[in-house]
Amino acid sequence: MASRSPARDYLVSMIGELVGTFLFLFFAFAAAQTANQPNGIEPLTPNATDTSKLLYIALAFGASLAANVWVFFRVSGGQFNPAVTLALVLIGAVSPTKALILIPAQLVGGSLAAAAVKGIIPGDNILFAVSLGPGVTDVQGVFMELLLTFMLVFTILMLVAEKTKSTFVAPIGIGFSLFIGHLVGIFWTGAGINPARAFSPALVQASFPAYHWIYWLGPALGASLAAGLYLGLKAMNYELVGGDADKEKREEGLTMQQADLIIETLRGLPRAIQGSGALGQFEGTTKGQRSPTDLERGFDGRSLMDDPNIRKSRFGSPDSIDSPTQI
Repeated sequence: MASRSPARDYLVSMIGELVGTFLFLFFAFAAAQTANQPNGIEPLTPNATDTSKLLYIALAFGASLAANVWVFFRVSGGQFNPAVTLALVLIGAVSPTKALILIPAQLVGGSLAAAAVKGIIPGDNILFAVSLGPGVTDVQGVFMELLLTFMLVFTILMLVAEKTKSTFVAPIGIGFSLFIGHLVGIFWTGAGINPARAFSPALVQASFPAYHWIYWLGPALGASLAAGLYLGLKAMNYELVGGDADKEKREEGLTMQQADLIIETLRGLPRAIQGSGALGQFEGTTKGQRSPTDLERGFDGRSLMDDPNIRKSRFGSPDSIDSPTQI
């Protein structure tokens, strides 16, 4: 099979990030524009009458992110956020060269989404731009964006960069993280959390507030802190502290490593041993008579769990098959 071209892989990832960011932010922006329509251009304020709008917008952003991450995870990783891409670069999961391709694609996708919402939904004003709430200082805004982004990025690193049996449902946790971030941050900073999300409406309406830098610095710092914590925990082998969360109970049957070991043992047996009757006697046991204990023992009578390779893979050794891999 011919080797894949790195240029083609970069192109596929770029298209995935552009289209994915567009879809994620289009539905999120459209929901925010719809929710804010009755109030004109007045921003949300923390009072009882705006609670339903807050929930509506927060849910729209969280659900849209979860759905599109699920769809585009196999295409580009489903990042849709320059802060997330930065964190992946810092942990070594994405190369700087690839990041320089993905981040512009995210910004273009977000800008197209903002332009599409402005063109499709009636009204002259963009009602989904981020802004600081009344009385919020620039420093407070930076720290709010830092913490909100830290929560999202750390969730992504622990659920996606760490390969586990629950990785396939990671988009749900990621969506909930963004949902929580919007519940907390909408009233105070507009819940930027994503430089592409803050940049896009500002570009389309050609209006950049003097504090726009907050929506770049805060997320960058939050992503860096999340990456630092992740690397620190990895360096301390955090998975050994609480045990292997994915460890199966032995009575539930064979693990993948046990099955692979049996298969390799069968393939390596000399023909003379296969024809001696010992193997036939082992295989002659009916399925109804096999117990998990029988299947867990090797041909020498020892438990497969005594094998150091099995023990390592079961308890998260860095050299094991199940060790976390880069995304």
